[in-house]
Amino acid sequence: MKQLTQAEVNQRLLRLRNLELLHTKDQQTKAALRKENKQLKTLVAELQQQNKTQAIQIAELQTMVFGKKRKPPTGHHIPELPKPEVPPRSKESYRRPSPPAHAITAEEPIPLPETCACGGSFKKITTHDRYKEDVPLPDLTEDYQAHLVTKYVIERGVCNSCGKTTAGKDLGGQTVTLGANVRLLICHLITVVGLSYAQVIQLCQGLYGLHITDGEIANVMSKQHSTWLPAYEQLKANVRASPVRHYDETPWKIVESDNTGYAWVMSAANSPNTVFHLATSRGTRHARDLHGTASGIHITDDYTAYRNLPGQQQLCWAHLYRCIRDLRYNDNLPKEQLPYVSQWYEKFANIYQDLRVYLDEPYDGITRQKQSNKLWQQLQQLANESLPEVGIPIKLKRLKAQLLRAGQNRLMTCLVADTACDNNRAERDLRPLVLKRKRSFGSKTEKGAKTLSTILSICTTTWKTDPNNYFKTLAAI
Repeated sequence: MKQLTQAEVNQRLLRLRNLELLHTKDQQTKAALRKENKQLKTLVAELQQQNKTQAIQIAELQTMVFGKKRKPPTGHHIPELPKPEVPPRSKESYRRPSPPAHAITAEEPIPLPETCACGGSFKKITTHDRYKEDVPLPDLTEDYQAHLVTKYVIERGVCNSCGKTTAGKDLGGQTVTLGANVRLLICHLITVVGLSYAQVIQLCQGLYGLHITDGEIANVMSKQHSTWLPAYEQLKANVRASPVRHYDETPWKIVESDNTGYAWVMSAANSPNTVFHLATSRGTRHARDLHGTASGIHITDDYTAYRNLPGQQQLCWAHLYRCIRDLRYNDNLPKEQLPYVSQWYEKFANIYQDLRVYLDEPYDGITRQKQSNKLWQQLQQLANESLPEVGIPIKLKRLKAQLLRAGQNRLMTCLVADTACDNNRAERDLRPLVLKRKRSFGSKTEKGAKTLSTILSICTTTWKTDPNNYFKTLAAI
C-alpha cells in the first residue's frame, strides 16, 4: 500500500471535516423542510376544509337572499299522520250561507209584472228569497255618512256663593278629538292587519273621509297603551301560568337604538293567549323579563337565552330537522361527504318520524317513558358514530354536539309530558309581525316599541279568541 504523506493526510482530514459540516447542515435543512412541509400540508387541509365550509355557508346565504331554487323533499321523511275522515262537501258548502234575520238591514219586494209577455195572467204565485251583501262606499252609496261628528254644547258657569267655576264637561284638551271607535280601529289596523301609519291614513281617508296624521296615530297608540297596560300585565300572568309555553324572537328595528332590536313572543300552548315584548336587543335579560318566574315547560330553539330559565325546556325538533335537511340538500356539499351526510340524515329523519307517530298515539305514561328511552338511545348512537376518513361538515359536528349537550330531558320531555315537539306556534305568532316589519321598518323609539308590545298583545289575543265579537271585547277592556 502507498504510504500517505502527512500533508495528504491533513488534506483528507480537512475535506472529511468539511463534508461532515455540510452533512450536518444538510440534515438540519432537511428537518426544517420536513417541518415546513408538514405545516403547509396542515394549512392546506385547513384551507380546504374552510373552503368546503364557506361553500356551504355561501349556499345558505344565497338561499336566505334569493330563496330556494328547489324545495327539499319531505314526503317520506316527515310522516303523513292519519287524518280524521272528512265527509264530502255538499253543493251548499260552496255558496255563501244565508244571513241571519237580525243581519238584514233592508227588504225590497220585487213583484211580478202585471201580465205575462204573451198578455196572459199568472197563477200559483210563490215567493223566493235572495240576498245581497255589500258594504257602503263614500262615492257609490246614496246618503252615505262617511263618519259621525258629535257637537257638544257645554255650559259653563260661576257659582254666586263661592265663585267657583263649573262646566258640564271637562273643557281641557283639544277642541276636536277622535272618538273611541276610530281609536279601536286604528289599533286593529296597526296590529292585527299589520298596516303602516301611511296605509292607515289612506284607508281612513278613502273609506270614512276622515283625515288623520302620524302624530294623531302615535297619540292614540300611546293613550291606548296606558289604558290597556293592566290588561297586558294580566295577560302576561295568564300565559306564564300556562303549563306549556312557546318562545321565539325575530329582529325588530328600533331607530333610536341604532336600528337594533328584537321582538320576543311568549304563547300559551293551550289557548290563543299571546304576549309580545319588543326590546332593544337579543340579550338574556329580555327573555328573563318575559318569562318571569314561570314554571312548567317552555318550548324553544337552542338559543342560549332560553337554557337557564326556570322550569323544563323542550327543544324544537323542527329546528334540528331543518338543520340536517338543508345540509343534506346543500348544492355545495362536497361529493365525498354526501354519502355519510345522507345516511345520517335518513337515520335522524326516521327518529323524528317515530317521535311524531308516538305523539299522535293515545297517551300512556309508562309507554311514553319506554318510547323516550328507546329514541334517546338511538340518538346517542347516532351522535357518537365514528367519523369517516373524508370528514364531515362543521355544521353536522355542531349538530351532533348539540344533541349530546341537550340530553334526554331537553329532547324527550314532549313524549313524557305529552306536549308539542316543535315551536311552530311561536313562529306562526311572529309571522304577521315579520310581514309588518317589511311595511313599517320597525319602531322609531323604545317608548313606541313598548307601546306596540301592549297593543299588539291585546289585539292579537282578542282577535284569535273571538273575531266575531272583537271590537265589543276590545271596548270592554
